[in-house]
Amino acid sequence: MKILNKIERKIGKYAIPNLPLIMILLEAVGYTLYVVAPKVLNYICFEPAAICSGQVWRLFTWVLMPPSRLDIFAVITLFFYYWIARTLAATWGDFYFNVYVLGGIVVTDIGMMLAYPVLLSMNSGTSAVNLMLMPAYVNMYFIQTTILLAFAFTYPNAQVLLYFIIPIKMSWLGIFEGVMLVYRFITVKFLTPRLVILMALLNVLLYFLMTKDLRRFHPKEFVRRAKYRRATGQRKSFFDNFSGKNGSGNQKRGASGTGAGNGSWQPGGAGQEGGADSSWRSGASASRRAAGYTRIYPNGARHKCAICGRTEQDDDSLEFRFCSKCEGNYEYCQDHLFTHQHIKNGTPGD
Repeated sequence: MKILNKIERKIGKYAIPNLPLIMILLEAVGYTLYVVAPKVLNYICFEPAAICSGQVWRLFTWVLMPPSRLDIFAVITLFFYYWIARTLAATWGDFYFNVYVLGGIVVTDIGMMLAYPVLLSMNSGTSAVNLMLMPAYVNMYFIQTTILLAFAFTYPNAQVLLYFIIPIKMSWLGIFEGVMLVYRFITVKFLTPRLVILMALLNVLLYFLMTKDLRRFHPKEFVRRAKYRRATGQRKSFFDNFSGKNGSGNQKRGASGTGAGNGSWQPGGAGQEGGADSSWRSGASASRRAAGYTRIYPNGARHKCAICGRTEQDDDSLEFRFCSKCEGNYEYCQDHLFTHQHIKNGTPGD
């Protein structure tokens, strides 16, 4: 976590905003090329021999490659992956979501380029087939699958309607996808798809090892957060809207709320309801904290992130919370609530 925090302080401002939308738009472009000009895909797919000959753009343009044929199920899948990716980006922050997705692309590039000379040196029929399969298998499908796994790991109790019909918890959907990945890895006959799957899973491992913050994803933490919301009378989680559960408090946030300013619920911050180490500046919990601590900043703002310094006047969609693990009244926006270092004795720690 310390490494990523330091990197974020230096280059976090360069993180790509709205990356989930960009991912879906790029895939839509790939599907369009597949229908309108399929020959163009031959010039953007991942082909190590062409990359070594100078066509380095293939290291990036393979993200346009459609993972399947264009049909109604592909369209539904695109919308579903956009929803879970957007929610993860809102929970982790743009920088950490960038690291997760772009890291998957980089790890895949490195792994497949290292495999190329090995397969080439084998000089066999099987190795030739594996080289021919690279353009077909190197796409965003398995990276998207790991995004689903990360979402299921983060929100195991979230309930969704599969294909708008079948209600299912994300924990079960994540288990199913994980089992299917393992099954496919074992049963596939060729090395190329196995390598692509392995690179995607390796990226997941590297990301969570870098964050070193697996405790907040533990199911017990989600139970603790739910009990905390009920005890403090906070509003229900965004995901309760899908499961049909009633929250213990459903008051709207007013001017003294989380910085939204318009008293409306912002879906973009859905994943952060009931964070592990925070409390809303709204309702009963807000009044208790505001009773002993109220600050108005020079520009008239009432909320300011201790990391990036943004206020509700910079963006009225920003949401702010206090961290209960930091010693002192430190407030954070949704991009830094889960990623900041806790302050002890005036010094940031783990």
